[in-house]
Amino acid sequence: MLTYSAARDMLVEQLRADARAHAAGHHDEIGRRFDHLEHHFPTGTEPELGRLHIALAFWDGWIYARNYGWPRGPIAPDEWPALAEEVAVDLEHDREISSPIVLTHFDLVAHPKLNERVQTLALRLRRREGPIEAS
Repeated sequence: MLTYSAARDMLVEQLRADARAHAAGHHDEIGRRFDHLEHHFPTGTEPELGRLHIALAFWDGWIYARNYGWPRGPIAPDEWPALAEEVAVDLEHDREISSPIVLTHFDLVAHPKLNERVQTLALRLRRREGPIEAS
């Protein structure tokens, strides 16, 4: 399992890499490391983990939008990279996510009736009991 700092740093790195890939039109590169990060995501109830949950849910939403052909919605296809950079900057400075659109659509604590996809991700993270044993 990753520490908070390691997960934060990995999220910053991956959001920025995916923003560059998106801007270059390499949409297939978005989210390549998501499963790895989710699998090793820190567990616990520390308040700072909340910002990581929001960032992870945002990243998941971005991957979902890409996978489904950029459906019309609250975030236009060309807005994802800039939002990813905003989230990365907040995480890099170890502060709460500040983007209103990201908070509105990906903060399950503040908005408990968010879409099923965000709720499912939050549930998967809550159900993890600790490090996964190597087989």
